[in-house]
Amino acid sequence: MRAPRAFTGLIFCAAFLFSSIAFSDACTIWASAGDVVAGRGVIVGKNRDNRSSLHTRLGLVFPAKGFRFLGILDIEADGYVVAAVNEKGLVVVNASANSVQRSKRHVATEDVTQRILETFDSVDSLEREKDLFRKTHPAIYIIADSTRIMSVEVAPRGQVAITVKDNGVLAFTNHYTSASLADANEKISRESVVRLKRINLLIGGLNRAHTFDDFIAMSRDRNSGGPGAVMRGPRKGSSIRTLASWVIRLEPGSAPTMYAQVFNEGKQPEAFVARLDRTFWDPIVNSER
Repeated sequence: MRAPRAFTGLIFCAAFLFSSIAFSDACTIWASAGDVVAGRGVIVGKNRDNRSSLHTRLGLVFPAKGFRFLGILDIEADGYVVAAVNEKGLVVVNASANSVQRSKRHVATEDVTQRILETFDSVDSLEREKDLFRKTHPAIYIIADSTRIMSVEVAPRGQVAITVKDNGVLAFTNHYTSASLADANEKISRESVVRLKRINLLIGGLNRAHTFDDFIAMSRDRNSGGPGAVMRGPRKGSSIRTLASWVIRLEPGSAPTMYAQVFNEGKQPEAFVARLDRTFWDPIVNSER
Protein backbone atom coordinates (compact mmCIF):
# COMPACT_ATOMS: atom_id res chain seq x y z
CA MET A 1 0.00 0.00 0.00
CA ARG A 2 1.30 3.43 -0.92
CA ALA A 3 1.79 5.61 2.15
CA PRO A 4 1.14 9.35 1.70
CA ARG A 5 2.33 11.73 4.41
CA ALA A 6 -0.86 13.76 4.69
CA PHE A 7 -2.66 13.49 8.05
CA THR A 8 -6.09 15.10 8.02
CA GLY A 9 -7.32 15.80 11.53
CA LEU A 10 -4.03 14.95 13.28
CA ILE A 11 -3.74 16.66 16.64
CA PHE A 12 -0.60 17.61 18.52
CA CYS A 13 -0.59 17.12 22.27
CA ALA A 14 1.50 17.70 25.33
CA ALA A 15 1.74 15.03 28.03
CA PHE A 16 -1.63 14.18 29.58
CA LEU A 17 -2.69 14.70 33.19
CA PHE A 18 -5.55 12.77 34.76
CA SER A 19 -6.60 11.28 38.08
CA SER A 20 -8.35 8.17 36.82
CA ILE A 21 -8.70 6.32 33.53
CA ALA A 22 -11.69 4.61 31.92
CA PHE A 23 -10.56 1.74 29.73
CA SER A 24 -11.88 0.41 26.45
CA ASP A 25 -14.97 -1.73 26.80
CA ALA A 26 -13.91 -4.33 24.23
CA CYS A 27 -11.08 -4.64 21.74
CA THR A 28 -9.28 -7.10 19.46
CA ILE A 29 -5.48 -7.05 19.27
CA TRP A 30 -3.21 -9.27 17.19
CA ALA A 31 0.36 -9.49 15.84
CA SER A 32 2.68 -11.55 13.63
CA ALA A 33 6.47 -11.76 13.67
CA GLY A 34 9.37 -13.35 11.82
CA ASP A 35 8.81 -16.07 9.23
CA VAL A 36 5.03 -15.61 9.18
CA VAL A 37 5.46 -12.03 7.91
CA ALA A 38 6.22 -11.42 4.22
CA GLY A 39 9.73 -9.96 4.13
CA ARG A 40 10.04 -10.75 7.87
CA GLY A 41 9.68 -8.11 10.56
CA VAL A 42 6.48 -7.51 12.54
CA ILE A 43 2.88 -6.44 11.91
CA VAL A 44 0.50 -5.37 14.71
CA GLY A 45 -3.24 -4.70 14.55
CA LYS A 46 -5.93 -3.41 16.88
CA ASN A 47 -9.64 -2.61 16.62
CA ARG A 48 -10.92 -0.38 19.37
CA ASP A 49 -14.53 -1.17 20.37
CA ASN A 50 -16.59 0.89 22.79
CA ARG A 51 -19.82 2.86 23.12
CA SER A 52 -20.88 4.68 19.96
CA SER A 53 -20.99 8.03 21.79
CA LEU A 54 -17.26 8.02 22.64
CA HIS A 55 -14.81 9.87 20.42
CA THR A 56 -11.35 8.92 19.23
CA ARG A 57 -8.54 11.02 17.75
CA LEU A 58 -5.15 10.38 16.22
CA GLY A 59 -2.55 12.41 18.09
CA LEU A 60 1.16 13.13 17.90
CA VAL A 61 2.31 13.51 21.51
CA PHE A 62 5.33 15.47 22.72
CA PRO A 63 5.85 14.58 26.41
CA ALA A 64 7.81 16.88 28.71
CA LYS A 65 10.29 14.02 29.16
CA GLY A 66 10.73 10.90 27.08
CA PHE A 67 10.10 9.69 23.55
CA ARG A 68 7.48 11.23 21.28
CA PHE A 69 4.71 8.97 20.03
CA LEU A 70 1.86 8.81 17.53
CA GLY A 71 -1.28 7.12 18.71
CA ILE A 72 -5.02 6.57 18.85
CA LEU A 73 -6.32 8.54 21.84
CA ASP A 74 -9.53 8.23 23.84
CA ILE A 75 -10.73 11.84 24.14
CA GLU A 76 -13.29 11.15 26.92
CA ALA A 77 -10.58 9.55 29.10
CA ASP A 78 -8.31 12.63 28.97
CA GLY A 79 -6.18 11.22 26.18
CA TYR A 80 -5.79 7.62 27.34
CA VAL A 81 -3.58 5.89 24.74
CA VAL A 82 -5.37 3.08 22.91
CA ALA A 83 -2.64 2.13 20.40
CA ALA A 84 0.60 3.90 19.52
CA VAL A 85 4.17 3.80 18.24
CA ASN A 86 7.00 5.91 19.61
CA GLU A 87 9.81 7.53 17.66
CA LYS A 88 12.09 4.55 18.42
CA GLY A 89 9.69 2.13 16.73
CA LEU A 90 8.20 0.53 19.85
CA VAL A 91 4.48 -0.28 19.48
CA VAL A 92 1.94 -0.78 22.27
CA VAL A 93 -1.71 -1.82 21.86
CA ASN A 94 -4.01 -2.77 24.72
CA ALA A 95 -7.32 -4.46 25.50
CA SER A 96 -9.53 -4.52 28.57
CA ALA A 97 -9.62 -7.67 30.66
CA ASN A 98 -13.41 -7.72 30.80
CA SER A 99 -13.41 -11.18 32.34
CA VAL A 100 -12.52 -9.38 35.60
CA GLN A 101 -15.09 -7.34 37.53
CA ARG A 102 -15.20 -3.68 36.49
CA SER A 103 -14.47 -2.52 40.04
CA LYS A 104 -11.16 -4.40 39.96
CA ARG A 105 -10.21 -3.06 36.51
CA HIS A 106 -10.99 0.63 36.85
CA VAL A 107 -8.37 1.36 39.48
CA ALA A 108 -5.52 2.86 37.45
CA THR A 109 -4.10 6.29 38.22
CA GLU A 110 -1.41 6.09 35.50
CA ASP A 111 -1.59 5.35 31.79
CA VAL A 112 0.87 2.46 31.62
CA THR A 113 0.75 2.43 27.82
CA GLN A 114 1.91 6.05 27.74
CA ARG A 115 4.64 5.36 30.27
CA ILE A 116 5.98 2.48 28.17
CA LEU A 117 6.00 4.61 25.02
CA GLU A 118 7.81 7.49 26.69
CA THR A 119 10.39 5.32 28.44
CA PHE A 120 11.29 2.20 26.41
CA ASP A 121 12.78 1.67 22.97
CA SER A 122 12.57 -2.12 22.49
CA VAL A 123 10.88 -5.31 23.65
CA ASP A 124 14.17 -6.41 25.17
CA SER A 125 14.42 -3.30 27.36
CA LEU A 126 10.85 -3.73 28.59
CA GLU A 127 11.03 -7.49 29.13
CA ARG A 128 13.43 -6.88 32.00
CA GLU A 129 10.88 -4.63 33.77
CA LYS A 130 8.21 -7.14 34.79
CA ASP A 131 7.52 -5.32 38.06
CA LEU A 132 6.11 -2.42 36.04
CA PHE A 133 3.08 -4.57 35.19
CA ARG A 134 2.68 -6.17 38.62
CA LYS A 135 1.89 -2.74 40.04
CA THR A 136 -0.75 -1.78 37.51
CA HIS A 137 -4.41 -2.57 36.75
CA PRO A 138 -5.81 -5.71 35.05
CA ALA A 139 -5.40 -5.42 31.26
CA ILE A 140 -3.89 -7.13 28.22
CA TYR A 141 -1.07 -5.70 26.08
CA ILE A 142 0.78 -6.53 22.89
CA ILE A 143 4.13 -4.75 22.63
CA ALA A 144 6.38 -4.97 19.59
CA ASP A 145 9.51 -3.73 17.89
CA SER A 146 10.82 -4.65 14.44
CA THR A 147 11.99 -8.14 15.47
CA ARG A 148 9.88 -9.36 18.41
CA ILE A 149 6.34 -9.34 19.77
CA MET A 150 5.43 -9.62 23.45
CA SER A 151 2.10 -10.18 25.15
CA VAL A 152 1.51 -9.13 28.75
CA GLU A 153 -1.62 -10.35 30.56
CA VAL A 154 -2.09 -8.53 33.85
CA ALA A 155 -4.54 -10.00 36.37
CA PRO A 156 -5.57 -8.81 39.87
CA ARG A 157 -3.17 -9.16 42.82
CA GLY A 158 -0.10 -8.55 40.68
CA GLN A 159 -0.39 -11.73 38.60
CA VAL A 160 1.36 -11.39 35.23
CA ALA A 161 1.84 -13.74 32.26
CA ILE A 162 4.37 -12.71 29.60
CA THR A 163 5.03 -14.35 26.23
CA VAL A 164 7.75 -13.19 23.83
CA LYS A 165 8.08 -14.41 20.23
CA ASP A 166 10.42 -13.66 17.35
CA ASN A 167 8.45 -16.07 15.16
CA GLY A 168 4.72 -16.67 15.29
CA VAL A 169 1.48 -14.88 16.15
CA LEU A 170 -0.36 -13.46 19.15
CA ALA A 171 -4.06 -12.61 19.44
CA PHE A 172 -6.34 -11.49 22.27
CA THR A 173 -9.80 -10.14 22.86
CA ASN A 174 -11.02 -9.47 26.41
CA HIS A 175 -10.11 -12.46 28.53
CA TYR A 176 -6.91 -14.15 29.66
CA THR A 177 -5.65 -17.07 27.58
CA SER A 178 -2.54 -17.98 29.55
CA ALA A 179 -3.00 -21.22 31.48
CA SER A 180 -1.41 -19.63 34.53
CA LEU A 181 -4.19 -17.02 34.66
CA ALA A 182 -7.16 -19.28 33.94
CA ASP A 183 -8.53 -18.81 37.45
CA ALA A 184 -8.36 -15.01 37.06
CA ASN A 185 -11.15 -15.13 34.46
CA GLU A 186 -14.20 -14.56 36.65
CA LYS A 187 -16.67 -14.50 33.75
CA ILE A 188 -15.77 -14.79 30.05
CA SER A 189 -18.30 -13.31 27.65
CA ARG A 190 -19.42 -15.26 24.61
CA GLU A 191 -18.56 -12.20 22.47
CA SER A 192 -14.93 -12.28 23.59
CA VAL A 193 -14.62 -16.02 22.90
CA VAL A 194 -16.21 -15.81 19.44
CA ARG A 195 -14.13 -12.80 18.40
CA LEU A 196 -10.92 -14.50 19.50
CA LYS A 197 -11.86 -17.57 17.48
CA ARG A 198 -12.59 -15.35 14.48
CA ILE A 199 -9.32 -13.38 14.52
CA ASN A 200 -7.33 -16.60 14.95
CA LEU A 201 -9.22 -18.09 12.01
CA LEU A 202 -8.36 -15.06 9.86
CA ILE A 203 -4.69 -15.15 10.87
CA GLY A 204 -4.35 -18.88 10.35
CA GLY A 205 -6.48 -19.06 7.23
CA LEU A 206 -4.09 -17.22 4.94
CA ASN A 207 -1.75 -20.23 4.53
CA ARG A 208 1.05 -17.84 3.57
CA ALA A 209 3.17 -15.09 5.06
CA HIS A 210 1.14 -12.10 6.29
CA THR A 211 1.26 -8.63 4.76
CA PHE A 212 0.36 -5.11 5.86
CA ASP A 213 -2.69 -5.21 3.59
CA ASP A 214 -3.76 -8.55 5.09
CA PHE A 215 -3.91 -6.97 8.53
CA ILE A 216 -5.91 -4.01 7.22
CA ALA A 217 -8.35 -6.48 5.65
CA MET A 218 -8.63 -8.33 8.98
CA SER A 219 -9.44 -5.05 10.75
CA ARG A 220 -12.34 -4.57 8.31
CA ASP A 221 -13.74 -8.10 8.73
CA ARG A 222 -17.51 -8.20 9.27
CA ASN A 223 -17.85 -11.99 8.95
CA SER A 224 -20.74 -11.49 6.50
CA GLY A 225 -22.81 -10.13 9.35
CA GLY A 226 -22.19 -13.21 11.49
CA PRO A 227 -20.97 -13.39 15.12
CA GLY A 228 -17.38 -12.64 16.04
CA ALA A 229 -16.77 -9.95 13.41
CA VAL A 230 -13.57 -8.02 14.06
CA MET A 231 -15.20 -4.85 12.69
CA ARG A 232 -18.23 -4.44 14.94
CA GLY A 233 -21.16 -2.40 13.66
CA PRO A 234 -24.23 -1.10 15.52
CA ARG A 235 -26.69 -3.84 16.42
CA LYS A 236 -29.89 -4.22 18.36
CA GLY A 237 -29.42 -4.42 22.10
CA SER A 238 -25.82 -3.17 22.11
CA SER A 239 -24.21 0.27 21.99
CA ILE A 240 -20.75 -1.22 21.36
CA ARG A 241 -19.18 -0.82 17.92
CA THR A 242 -15.71 -0.38 16.41
CA LEU A 243 -14.47 3.17 16.96
CA ALA A 244 -11.00 2.87 15.40
CA SER A 245 -8.62 0.51 13.61
CA TRP A 246 -4.82 0.58 13.83
CA VAL A 247 -2.27 -1.43 11.83
CA ILE A 248 1.48 -0.93 11.74
CA ARG A 249 4.29 -2.65 9.83
CA LEU A 250 7.76 -2.75 11.40
CA GLU A 251 10.87 -3.80 9.47
CA PRO A 252 14.47 -3.90 10.71
CA GLY A 253 16.43 -1.01 9.25
CA SER A 254 13.33 0.64 7.76
CA ALA A 255 10.80 3.23 8.93
CA PRO A 256 7.43 1.91 10.19
CA THR A 257 4.35 2.18 7.99
CA MET A 258 1.15 3.00 9.85
CA TYR A 259 -2.55 2.81 8.93
CA ALA A 260 -5.39 4.07 11.10
CA GLN A 261 -9.09 4.64 10.57
CA VAL A 262 -11.33 6.51 12.99
CA PHE A 263 -15.12 6.18 13.15
CA ASN A 264 -16.63 8.99 15.22
CA GLU A 265 -20.40 9.14 15.55
CA GLY A 266 -21.99 11.71 13.29
CA LYS A 267 -18.86 12.12 11.14
CA GLN A 268 -17.49 10.47 8.04
CA PRO A 269 -14.74 7.87 8.71
CA GLU A 270 -11.22 9.33 8.58
CA ALA A 271 -8.30 7.28 7.27
CA PHE A 272 -4.61 7.96 7.86
CA VAL A 273 -1.61 6.29 6.22
CA ALA A 274 2.01 7.35 6.66
CA ARG A 275 5.60 6.21 6.62
CA LEU A 276 7.07 7.24 9.96
CA ASP A 277 10.59 8.15 8.89
CA ARG A 278 12.89 10.87 10.27
CA THR A 279 11.13 13.50 8.18
CA PHE A 280 7.85 12.62 9.89
CA TRP A 281 9.24 12.98 13.41
CA ASP A 282 11.42 16.04 12.67
CA PRO A 283 9.87 17.79 9.63
CA ILE A 284 11.36 21.22 10.35
CA VAL A 285 14.88 19.97 11.09
CA ASN A 286 14.96 17.76 8.02
CA SER A 287 13.52 20.45 5.72
CA GLU A 288 16.40 22.76 6.64
CA ARG A 289 19.09 20.27 5.64
